[in-house]
Amino acid sequence: MEPLPEISKNQLSGGARLKALIHGFLLHVQVLGLVRGLVVWLRVHVLGQSFEISVQAPGVQTPVMLRAGETDMQVFKKIFLDHEYRLPFQASPMAIMDLGANTGLASLYFRAQFPEALIVAVEPEEGNFAMMQRHLGGLPGVMMVRAAVWSHDGEIFLADPGIGSWGMRVEDQLQNVSGPCSGCLVPAVSMPTLLRHFPGGRVDLLKVDVEGAEKEIFESSAAWIHDIDAIVIELHDRYKPGCSRAFFTAVPSLPCERLIGENFFVWRPASSQVTS
Repeated sequence: MEPLPEISKNQLSGGARLKALIHGFLLHVQVLGLVRGLVVWLRVHVLGQSFEISVQAPGVQTPVMLRAGETDMQVFKKIFLDHEYRLPFQASPMAIMDLGANTGLASLYFRAQFPEALIVAVEPEEGNFAMMQRHLGGLPGVMMVRAAVWSHDGEIFLADPGIGSWGMRVEDQLQNVSGPCSGCLVPAVSMPTLLRHFPGGRVDLLKVDVEGAEKEIFESSAAWIHDIDAIVIELHDRYKPGCSRAFFTAVPSLPCERLIGENFFVWRPASSQVTS
């Protein structure tokens, strides 16, 4: 998911900075309501405070925790208010994999929509993973894996290019890391390894938001792509050229497609019906 301009305020002109602040304020109001949104926005942008806030997500029984000053509120809005992961076809997936799970909000959304599904959520960044454990820990049928998805198993470098916990990126060579490391080396796990967590090694719905690593993942997908029935993905050619080419070259067996927000959905036509 693409962060708002406010994350790089120091590099913005006065007019652009004001626009980003207004955009951020409206986001707070949309998620929290006028009074609470104003209070939280002032604490973050005027007082410079960092803290957590509790919100109720539609269909989720327990409170969702958002880190004020991080991009959590944007993620929450896109998932629970804008419904950017609502399936554009009729299906009831029983096996869901969430790659780039961040704090687990997409997995919570899928859990609310498909309570009987087995969900495997994968996230490499330590702070995000800790928040995900708070959101998903104890839920039956949900497994969490702290790792970065890559073309092969091993270790990989994790770095922040300057946009915070929302946009952590991975590189297989240290010289390619363009920002400060967050733990630097983290476990790397391949799709064939992750598919072993699912009965029969098949996944009904694969969600991918991995900040450019999709290029390497789908360039090495020949061994597993036919075990996936539907994919929702955000492509990051702006970070790493070739992501779209790698993805669309890999998925001719999933010919149905639709763009919703920043996400491409592709799926097999035989087992589903398009919805409006």
